[in-house]
Amino acid sequence: MSGVQIPPPLYLLMKKLYPLFLKYIKRLKLIDNNETIIMALSGGKDSVTLTHLLKKLQENINFQLIAAYFNHQIRKDSKKEEHWIENFCKSLNIKLLKAKEDVISYKLKNKLNLEHAASILRYRFFNKVSSKYKNSKIATAHTKSDLFETFLIKLLRGSGNQGLSAIFTKKGNNIIRPLLIFSKEDIISFLKRNKIQYYEDYTNKQNEFIRNKIRNTIIPHIKEIEPNIENQIFKTITIIQQENEYFTDLAKQILKENLILEKILPLNIISIYNPAIKRHIIREYIRILKGNLLNIDFNHIENIINTSSISSGISIPGLNLKFHKAYIFPDDIFIPDYKYIINSAGTVRIKDIKKIIKIEQTEDYIKPENNNEILVPYSYMKFPLLIRNAKKPDKYIKINSSFNQKVFEMIRESGIPYELRNLCPVLLNYNEKIIWCYGSPISDSFKIKNKNRGKFLKITILKDN
Repeated sequence: MSGVQIPPPLYLLMKKLYPLFLKYIKRLKLIDNNETIIMALSGGKDSVTLTHLLKKLQENINFQLIAAYFNHQIRKDSKKEEHWIENFCKSLNIKLLKAKEDVISYKLKNKLNLEHAASILRYRFFNKVSSKYKNSKIATAHTKSDLFETFLIKLLRGSGNQGLSAIFTKKGNNIIRPLLIFSKEDIISFLKRNKIQYYEDYTNKQNEFIRNKIRNTIIPHIKEIEPNIENQIFKTITIIQQENEYFTDLAKQILKENLILEKILPLNIISIYNPAIKRHIIREYIRILKGNLLNIDFNHIENIINTSSISSGISIPGLNLKFHKAYIFPDDIFIPDYKYIINSAGTVRIKDIKKIIKIEQTEDYIKPENNNEILVPYSYMKFPLLIRNAKKPDKYIKINSSFNQKVFEMIRESGIPYELRNLCPVLLNYNEKIIWCYGSPISDSFKIKNKNRGKFLKITILKDN
C-alpha cells in the first residue's frame, strides 16, 4: 500500500494515455452522452487509473460517473481498503456505493472456486446498482495483461474458443472494459508519471491462486522469449472473438427458427451441422433455458451432443434435460390444454403452442405435400369448427384405413413424445367429429371422392413466429 491520501488529479500529465483512451472510447462507442457509468472500483492500479481517465473523459462526453465498491471480506485488511476507497472517491468528488458479502460461505455453499464465487457476487452487486439508473453501463478495469492471464488460465484448463476469449471489450448491453488496449506496464507508467497513489492488494504477490502463479512465475519467462506476447495474444483473442460472435449469432438464428415454445429442441436441427456449430447451438439453448451459463463447461456441452441419441436424459448444473424421440426438452416441461372455436374461414392463432391454423376456400384440387395440411370437401364441413389438444378417448379411422386408431398412438407414430403430445392439435367438425390430428393423416370420413368437382377447404397449421 502506498498511502491513503490521493493528490488532485494531474490531467496535464495524461498526454500519452488519455488520447488513446478517448480514441478507443469513441471508435467503439463505449460511452455516450447522458449515460451513467458505474465504475467497478477496487482501489488497485487498474481501477484507479480507469477512474481518473473516466473523470477526465467527462470533459469530452457528458455522462454521470458513479463508483461501486464490493468488499469481499476475504482479506484481513478489507476494512482498511474500504476506508481508502472512501477517501479516494471523496478526493475526486465521485459518488460511492458500497456492498459486502461473505464470499467464502457462498463459495462453500455453491461448490465454486473462490475467484468464481467472488466474481458472481461482485457482478450481482454491480448489476443491482446499474439497474437503478437509466442508460447505465458497468465499466470494469480489465487490461490487456488481464486478457493474457485469463487466456493462459483457460488454455491450461482445456477451454474451447468461448473460454479462451472470455474477456470482451463489450459484454452484453451494459458491461464495458475501456482499458483493454493497455498493459500493466502502461498503467504503472501512467500512475508513476502522474504521482497517483493506489491501494495495493498484498495477496497479489502470493502464489496461492492460479492467476497469481501465472502472473508472477510463468509470464515473466514467456516475455523473455517474446516481449511482445501480450499484443500478439490480443490479436489472437480478437480473431477468436469475432469468429465466436459469428457462430453465436448463427446459433441464435437457428434456434429462433426451429425452437418449439422456446424450450423444445428437435435433434434433427443440430444433426446436420458440424461439431463446432452444434456446440454453439447447445450452448445458446442452455442459455435460453437457464438465463445464464453458470457452471456450464465444455464437457457438459459435449455430453449433451454425444449422449442425446442413446440416453433418456442428462443433468447439468441448474437444469435437467430429457432426450425422447428426437427431441431435447426440460424435464419439467408443461404444455397446457387448450380449446379454440373457429367460426369461419381465416386465420386463428393457437397461442398455447405458438401455431397458426389457416383455413382457405378454394376450387382447385392441390394434393397436400405432407401431414401439416389437409384438403377437405367444403360440403362436408360446417362451422363452427373446434381445434383443441388431443384427449385420451380420441380415435378415428385414418384415410384409406378400416379401423379406429387412438389419436395418442398416431401422435406417437409421428415421432412426438408423450410429454409433448399437446403440440399436435386435433381439428373437429361442428358435431365434434374428428377431422384430423395435426401431423397424421386425415380422417377417412372427410376424404375427397371427386377431385374435379366442388369447392374445397384448405386447412394448414403453421409455426407462429
